[in-house]
Amino acid sequence: MFGKPKINPHEEDLKKLMEYMKEATAGKAPTAEAEDFHDPALAAGFNALIRSNYTANNVFVMRMNDAMKEIGDSSVVKNMIEEVNSQAEVVNQIHSSGEELEHSITNVQNAVSNIRKSSDNLIKTTHECAGEITDSITTIEASSTEVNEINTKLLTFRDNAANITKIIDQIKDLADNSSLLALNASIEAARAGEAGRGFAIVAQQMGELSNNTTACADSVVKYIDELLGSLDTLAASVKDTTKHLQEGTEHVAQSVKNMDRMTSKLDEMNTDIDAIFREINTQSTLTEDFIALGNTVAKGFERLDAECFNTGEHLFKISRRVDGVRSDMARGRAELTQLDWITVFEVDHLIFTWRQYNNLVGFEHLKIEQVNNPKGCKLGKWMAAQTDKKITSSPAFKQTYDYHNDLHRHAVDCFNASAKGNREEALQHFEKAYDSYKQLLGALGDLRRVMKSAGYSEETPIKKA
Repeated sequence: MFGKPKINPHEEDLKKLMEYMKEATAGKAPTAEAEDFHDPALAAGFNALIRSNYTANNVFVMRMNDAMKEIGDSSVVKNMIEEVNSQAEVVNQIHSSGEELEHSITNVQNAVSNIRKSSDNLIKTTHECAGEITDSITTIEASSTEVNEINTKLLTFRDNAANITKIIDQIKDLADNSSLLALNASIEAARAGEAGRGFAIVAQQMGELSNNTTACADSVVKYIDELLGSLDTLAASVKDTTKHLQEGTEHVAQSVKNMDRMTSKLDEMNTDIDAIFREINTQSTLTEDFIALGNTVAKGFERLDAECFNTGEHLFKISRRVDGVRSDMARGRAELTQLDWITVFEVDHLIFTWRQYNNLVGFEHLKIEQVNNPKGCKLGKWMAAQTDKKITSSPAFKQTYDYHNDLHRHAVDCFNASAKGNREEALQHFEKAYDSYKQLLGALGDLRRVMKSAGYSEETPIKKA
């Protein structure tokens, strides 16, 4: 009674079409077979839709890839950050120099103050010495006057001593006369005999007196001569003393004049020192203002450095998000040509290179496995999968392989230096990595020409916005 249910071909075609749509939605690129449909036109339409979608996605991916050439190049960010860092170092050096200058000025202030005190003490001591020397001059002049008076008395005494010699000469003359009289008296007494004995005694006594007088006179003359010699020596000594006192007085007076001039110079020097001290105080004030301004500038550079870092980090995050969309679309939502992939590899390694700098400055934190993996990246896998001898045997393919390895090697060196905290060394390795990227870029360009010569001509055109 009951027959088989009647099959609706439209429902079956719709069901099969939905299955293909689910595969397409899952990221696959199914090709509908005509025999799976009652209406083969549905398969053709679905395939045309899928091809159209993937063609559109190819254009989108390549436009995104083109955009990433600009977004992925962080040279502007690097120049900004490095310049700010460099200027910040200069500001810090200026600030340190300002502090050293302030310290030096303080030392100079203290030194000048000590010089000023020493100069005041020296002037005071000089005035005291000048006063004492002036008193000494007065004393020397008084002594000179006394010595002159002594010299005058010595000359008078010498004249008196000379007069004594004259008197002694007269006494000696009298003694000689007395001796002659005594001789005559002795002769007469001898003639008188006994009557002249008394007279003879007197004559004898007169002779002895005359002899004694002569002897005494000779002794006095001798002593007087010695006295006169001593007086002459003493007079000469007193004369020399007077001369030396006069010369000493002149020298001391000249010393007083010199000390007066020195005191005057010291007063002038004190005036100059006071001017220097005022100038140093002014410099100290200016230095304090300079240091305060330096602190303000340093803080401004700290804020600028933070803002540059934040800007660079923000651009990095935008770049990573855009690159994520590009990569996802390239792998699962598009069917790129061989030449398209060469263009993608160029941008991939531009981004890879700059990620090393981003890791250095702290925008992201890479792992060594992400860096030291030349065979695991898309280019490494692509090169390993190539079998066309026209491509693999070309010098451009070999150069691409070598420069690609060089880029990863320098990137590893940059990563390791950065991990050790050696920023300067990491920057040097980054520059080497960037040079290797430029060499790789040239080799990929040569490889593209080789592929075109080998017949790989299909390439997605990029429509500029």
